[in-house]
Amino acid sequence: MKIGFIGSGDISRFHIDALINNQFEIEAIGTRLNSLRCLQLAESVNLVDKYCSNGWEEVLTKDVDAFCICVDISKTPKILNNVLKIGKPVLVEKPISFHLNDFEDLTKDPMKDNIFVGYNRRYYETVQTLKGFCENSIEGGTVFANIPDTITGYKQFLNTGCHVIDTLRYLLGDFKILKKVVRHRKEQANVFAISALCNNEKWSILINAQNKIPSNFSITINMEDLVYELKPLEKLTIYKGIEVIEPSLKEPIRRYIPKINSSFTELNSFKPGFDNMYKNFGKFVKNNLVDFCDINDARKTAEVCWELIS
Repeated sequence: MKIGFIGSGDISRFHIDALINNQFEIEAIGTRLNSLRCLQLAESVNLVDKYCSNGWEEVLTKDVDAFCICVDISKTPKILNNVLKIGKPVLVEKPISFHLNDFEDLTKDPMKDNIFVGYNRRYYETVQTLKGFCENSIEGGTVFANIPDTITGYKQFLNTGCHVIDTLRYLLGDFKILKKVVRHRKEQANVFAISALCNNEKWSILINAQNKIPSNFSITINMEDLVYELKPLEKLTIYKGIEVIEPSLKEPIRRYIPKINSSFTELNSFKPGFDNMYKNFGKFVKNNLVDFCDINDARKTAEVCWELIS
């Protein structure tokens, strides 16, 4: 399968490695007009002869089976709209846009079914395993999601926090925000803390999003008599039972330590989730039914993100 690749940023090399591993042939690569960074990327992966000095518009002129868009989010909607006019499948990096009106336009596009959104966390084996447990649960349970960031700003939350929101929706289904509290530091509006109580028919969900703190993304699900913890999302730990450690001279307090039932860490020679994502994209290009995030799904994730910060 031949692909036109549009991108040259830090994440692009991970995309290219996973594409090649899944029998994609990079037929063209380009971003901005005469982009030195893109040329250097092409050189590093032996694709100099595929480099398009006239930028992404030249990439669109090539005879390919599909496209991949991995550029700055502010540039993504314009490029995506032009790719859709060609009528070929396209994998586009999340979250696609910082503006909800772009999603409204894209969901009305007659070629919208060609969009495969690159929410790679869905393809973690840890997330896939946990999804199976959630789907088999009859009664559901309670969920805590932690979305921290050392970088301030709402755009940063829309760009990285969306991963956790999408993963929550993928695991639990759509949910409603019942109540939220948003706090800001005085004279620092871009430093914020958000707490939100959400639910659906099976799950009660507490979301905590706060920037400028040293912490990890995590999702903890209390289900039946077990606790399932993704922390970070690349590691799944399942707890069952409690070990009670009596006070001692060294530790003069009684401790209650959850017992680890099993633990699994995402291990792959590729960026986590990418290889499995491109396996599915390959099937998508061949018109096979696959599990993926479409534009309507991406829009719902963006709407939740905006509802949290608005």
